[in-house]
Order: sequence, then C-alpha cells, then structure tokens
Amino acid sequence: MDNPTFAHGYALLIAVNENQIPNYALPTVAKDATAVRDVLIHPERCAYAAENVRLLLGRDATRDGIRGGLAWLKERIAADSSGDATAVFFYSGHGAYNPDDNSYYLLPYDLRSPLADSLLRAEDVAAEIEAVQPRRLLVVLDCCHAGGMGIKGEDLLAEGGLRKSAAPAEARPVVALARGQGRAALSSSSAAESSYVRSDRAMSIFTYHFVEALTGHAQGEGATEVLVSDIMGHVSRAVPASARAEYDAAQTPVYQTSGENFPVALLLGGKGISKGAPLPSPMAPLPTVAGPTINTGGGAYFGGPVTAAGDIQAGRKTVGGDEIKGSKYVMSGDFRGAVLNIESQLSNVTQSIMACLLYTSPSPRDRTRSRMPSSA
Repeated sequence: MDNPTFAHGYALLIAVNENQIPNYALPTVAKDATAVRDVLIHPERCAYAAENVRLLLGRDATRDGIRGGLAWLKERIAADSSGDATAVFFYSGHGAYNPDDNSYYLLPYDLRSPLADSLLRAEDVAAEIEAVQPRRLLVVLDCCHAGGMGIKGEDLLAEGGLRKSAAPAEARPVVALARGQGRAALSSSSAAESSYVRSDRAMSIFTYHFVEALTGHAQGEGATEVLVSDIMGHVSRAVPASARAEYDAAQTPVYQTSGENFPVALLLGGKGISKGAPLPSPMAPLPTVAGPTINTGGGAYFGGPVTAAGDIQAGRKTVGGDEIKGSKYVMSGDFRGAVLNIESQLSNVTQSIMACLLYTSPSPRDRTRSRMPSSA
C-alpha cells in the first residue's frame, strides 16, 4: 500500500542567503529553508507532494522572484478544488520595520539604494496569498538574525529610517489573521530581540526547533498529524531555552492564531510516534525512500533501459548482439530468384537486400553453391 500524502498542502519557502549588498548576506538561512523543504516533502515525515513545495534561494529570491513564487502558490491553491487547501509561507532573511508607516518589510536578494525602492512590504505579500483564500494559512517569519548572521559594516537600513527587526506586534495585520477558518503567524523572536544561529552553524535555533515540531517532538502517542498548536507550543518552550543555554540571551517566538487549530502536515508519514522509538533529529540524514516492491521469483528486475557490453541471457535464450523483431512470416515453396521484402526498423544503417534464396530441404542434385549479391 502506498504511503499517504498530505495531498492538499502547499508551501513556498524563501531564504535570502545571498544579497547584492554583500553585508546583508545570511549564508546559514539556506540551510534553514532547505531543511524545512526536505522534511515537508519526505514521505516518512510531513508527506507533502514534492510538486506542491517550492524553494527560492539566493539569486532566485529577488523581488520579482518572490512575487513569481507567490503567483505559483496562488495558482496551485486555485487549482485545488477540494476547498481544503493548507498554505505555508516560510521566509528566512532580514526584516525591517518602518515606524513612520507602521509597516513591516522583507529584504529580497536584489536590495539596492535607496532601499525603499527594493523592499517588499509584508502586508502586500500577505495580500497576495489571501487573494486566493486558502482554507488554512501558516506564515512563518525567521527574521532579525544575530549570532553570526547579523549585518556587518554599514547599515543602510538605519540610514533609510528603518530598523532591523522581527515583525512587531503593532504590525501583525500584515498576516491578515482576521479572515478565514484557520490562520496562524509565527515570528522567530519578539521585535526587540535577535534570532540566533546554533553555535555549530548548522541552522538557526528557531528553525531547528520548528523542524523538531514537524517531526514528532511536540506530539504524544496516537497523534497522526502535526497541528498548528503543536508547533506554536513547542517553539515557544524550546527556543528560549536554547538561546539562553547557547548565548545567555533572550529569544522569544511570538505567534497569533485565528479560527481552527488546523493540521499543517502528516506526522511521520501519517504513522505517528511508535512507542519506544527514538524521535528523529533535525540533524540526522532523512531515511532513504524505498522504491516499489516487485516479486521476481528470485530473478533480476530491470526498471529501465539496459546497456550491455556482452551477451544477454534471458531464460534459455542468449542474444549475442542486437536482436530485431518485426512481423512474422510463414512461407513455403520455391523462392529461388525472388525478392523478399522484410519489414524491419533500422537506425543509422544503409542496407540493400536484393534477393534471398530459401531452401527447406534441398535434394543432392539441386544442392549448389548459393550466390548472394554483395551488399551495397
């Protein structure tokens, strides 16, 4: 039986790990978004269909690239006629807050001066997603990075009247939580705090625990789905503890929800947690996905084209080179001097068959040397 899938789940994952302004590059966030993608599409983890998840990294995470990703997400959701679509929008990179217009902005790859011309207003991003009205929406913002991911050198944000920030409470309307049956927004830290990277630089503290929540660390026995409340509760407990232990610093995820407590993914492929089994670590390699089981009766199975440098033995038959099979001809009688047309398919071959002498059982007096015209 095939593994179940989270058939109506869609995700757009964005990591601005590179930037046209080198001081704003955040190399580690590529690991964050890639780890989330790998867990979402793995059949023994969240079980999203791979074609329903898109990852934008580096130079693909421009303003137009992000808008193109949002257009793709809208198209995928619009094509889902179930009325049960769940959309996940994950952004890892720099965020900025402008107190003058009370707006929160995301910083794309193609950042340039003046900054106001190249920023993406988070409210506009949310409106793009809301235009299709997915039944459920989870927005995850891993912003305001520190611990090896902060801005070095000249800070153009400050020059532009902006401040590097996680989404502050007063900017919460950007995620449009008031509409729909299920809405949730999760920020990696409060506006006054920084979001830290693990000391091993493998990924950020927040994303590490976010992946934990997606893979069984926030649920009890019997659960087969990852609920949004599981995610919120787990990161709210685990992230502050890790930031305090590694940096003696405060990092407090902030979240808001509206409507139902909805499922975000399947839990461990829908199988849930096995009693006594260890929970998967976000750092551990994902299980190898097994192919179909085919009963060959003890023989070999070839699932694709086979190239052989020598003879191929199949049952009692040995093919020493190419074998051409065409129409089957059953003939009898005397064909001396006749021209025989043979239906076949030849590639890159020039061949002329002018005549064929066919003998079934020649008598001694008719046994003569056969003469075949040479091939042209």
